[in-house]
Amino acid sequence: SEQQPPPIPSGDDDEPPSTTAVVPAAAEAAAPREYVAHSCCTNCVISSALAVLLCRRKCDANRVIADFAFFPPTPPTYGVAAKTNDGAETTNGHAVAIIRGLEWQYADLDRNPAFSRFRSVDGRDGRPSAKWLRTSRGSRVPSFFFAAPNTTNDTKPLCLVYFHANATDCGAMLPTYAALSRRLGVAVLAVEYTGYGAAAGEPSVADTFADAVAAYDEATSGRGFAPDSIVLYGQSVGSGPACYVAARRRVAGVVLHAPIASGIRSLTGGGCCSPVYVYACLDPYHNLNEIKKTAAPVLVIHGTADEEIPVAHGKMLYAAAATTHDPYWVEGAGHNNILETNETEYFARLRGFVRRIRDDDDGGAAGLSESDKKKWGGSASGTATLTPLGRGRRRQGSFSVSAAAAKGGS
Repeated sequence: SEQQPPPIPSGDDDEPPSTTAVVPAAAEAAAPREYVAHSCCTNCVISSALAVLLCRRKCDANRVIADFAFFPPTPPTYGVAAKTNDGAETTNGHAVAIIRGLEWQYADLDRNPAFSRFRSVDGRDGRPSAKWLRTSRGSRVPSFFFAAPNTTNDTKPLCLVYFHANATDCGAMLPTYAALSRRLGVAVLAVEYTGYGAAAGEPSVADTFADAVAAYDEATSGRGFAPDSIVLYGQSVGSGPACYVAARRRVAGVVLHAPIASGIRSLTGGGCCSPVYVYACLDPYHNLNEIKKTAAPVLVIHGTADEEIPVAHGKMLYAAAATTHDPYWVEGAGHNNILETNETEYFARLRGFVRRIRDDDDGGAAGLSESDKKKWGGSASGTATLTPLGRGRRRQGSFSVSAAAAKGGS
């Protein structure tokens, strides 16, 4: 889906409580386009179009998926400065390739103070440190780490591992990563996808999974965070890698921002002869199935007026998750302006989620939705090891420079 970077967050942590009305968790959020069953005729036309595309790609499902799933900015927003690349450093006894600086590929970004300050990625003065990660599939992808602001010794350290949306890259997101770290009091680790930003290669579903696992391993083995200190954040298409990791690794929590229930569901609805069922092999991300496999609490954030990924996707994931936090249905927000619609409430909701993860006094029940409080029976011993009671378990060809300069990456 087309992704424009939302505005650069601003303000402080002590803003007054929001007075804007928010749709209650149990209420149905109105949206111009819900996930609905199409007519058999419509589904047959869509299925036929996919059949033609599959034949033209010599029945290679991966090539078909790449045609509609991945749209890296062209050119990318940033490159790695040659003179600052591959600095020598040792982490846990292993040599790693350090990135010392970035070069902006757009003049508007280079002139924008929100971005130009990140020419240096030295880990100082609110800037990230950066290094290359090698994935299990052999890709070499850059990662960016923002250390948590100074916190008290009794504050549980958390690391937010962020998987960004489509048609953007880590360069466009750096101001947002910095704001999340500063305003939530957490560390933030972001990884680039293969074929995006400064990472070479062609993007694929398998590579996004490998990239995400490499980020998780970097947070735990490379940066020393315990698994129950890891919070995964997946935005839009990034919800795929987030759900994949959450289903296979222990984490403290998961945030799904304008997520997809599954890849093919973002193209069409259900009904007779729906491609959702006919072409399951072309579905790049099975988030509905994956989210059921994690016991970590899940916070879903979705705009009620999202025309690209209808809010019904968020509702399906919220209903499928084993453990949930009160969702945030953002009244009137589209796919790309959730933060802009109500920045104060956005950060307030995230801070509430972080507090829940850090607070063990009530066995991890702080912030549970009312239905989940009944489901857990108040006997949970921790957010990372909960087990439910009685329940098994449009293409954008180039990055928008003007939007990036005006709004920054969020």
